[in-house]
Amino acid sequence: MLGLRKLFGRSHRRARVAEAAGKYREAAQLYAEADAPEEAAAALMFLAARASTLQERADAYEDALRFLPEQSDRRGAVEVQIGLARVQDARNRGTASAEDRRILAEAAARLEANGRESDAATAYELLGRTEDLARCLEKAGDIERLEALLDAVQRKDSRARVLRSAVAEYELGMAVGQRLEARAALRKALAEAPDDVPVADLLRRLEARLLQPGRVELVIAGRKVVLVGTLPAALGRDAELTVRGASVSRRHAEIARDAAGALVLRDLGSRNGTLVAGLPIGAPLALVDEVSFGLGEDVTVRFTPNAGFVLVDVERGPDRGARFVVGEGALRLPGMRASVSFVDGHAWLAPDEGVSIGLGGRACVMPIVLLRGDRVDVAGVTVEVPV
Repeated sequence: MLGLRKLFGRSHRRARVAEAAGKYREAAQLYAEADAPEEAAAALMFLAARASTLQERADAYEDALRFLPEQSDRRGAVEVQIGLARVQDARNRGTASAEDRRILAEAAARLEANGRESDAATAYELLGRTEDLARCLEKAGDIERLEALLDAVQRKDSRARVLRSAVAEYELGMAVGQRLEARAALRKALAEAPDDVPVADLLRRLEARLLQPGRVELVIAGRKVVLVGTLPAALGRDAELTVRGASVSRRHAEIARDAAGALVLRDLGSRNGTLVAGLPIGAPLALVDEVSFGLGEDVTVRFTPNAGFVLVDVERGPDRGARFVVGEGALRLPGMRASVSFVDGHAWLAPDEGVSIGLGGRACVMPIVLLRGDRVDVAGVTVEVPV
């Protein structure tokens, strides 16, 4: 009698009408009011099967599950359908948010609990949960995917080891002044992991600090000194040795080596001439002893030859007090127990024998590659490289 009352009750009849009209959610609610939860769930499952989107399908199955009694044999099948819809949606849209990942993890658990280990494995793969993925593949007997996973894990571990080693090499290289080795380590790391943003950023910042080839500006004990490691090197308003003045040409004169290898100064066809004792020089003049030259009438520059290089001081003119060290090979730093050499354009600061360089609290006895922003100590003398 109770079953007949349900069947012919007003809510049940209205549910049938709503279902026939395609109003499945309304029908489900009416079936529930008629104490027919299985039929309510069936109406929503029918709606899910006709859903136009994965989200609508999954939502309809979720609602169907709420109506089904805990002891219903159909709950497992509905949970599987929910899980499959959520996995397919994640494959289509990705799992960008924490909520997306929570929903997918719940779907994976439902699939695994209902014996769909292979589908659960797909969900865990999307989540990047390797241990759960391996467990499901093993339970599913999917040997091919399991072997591919193990190979991928081994490659990932190998890449991680390479990255750790490369970053450690970078950090050590930066600490002891071996910046080119540090750069090589980062390039090696990026070759292994081209999409590693932090490593790429480290390399970008390191390369931004590299100096202009063959030239470095230092501040030694508070005084600016420019070192130029290539010959010939010109003096002038727009030259390797920048010297300004109304009588100075863009490229006024240059220090060079003659055929015999001796250092000489020659005029570059300047407008106001290169003068010694007020007289313009004609042929190149050997730089043997300390001597002052005029770049025209209003600028005077003193040259002090050393072993293989020349110390150049501006004595008169707008840049009075400017100092340059010019030559090839090891350039001695005035008042310091160190020298600078340019190798492949990079400036190497080398301490004298028995002297160490203080860099970031660490003592370095080997030459270091200078970078913009460096601040080092050489036997109590501070050397800075402006940014």
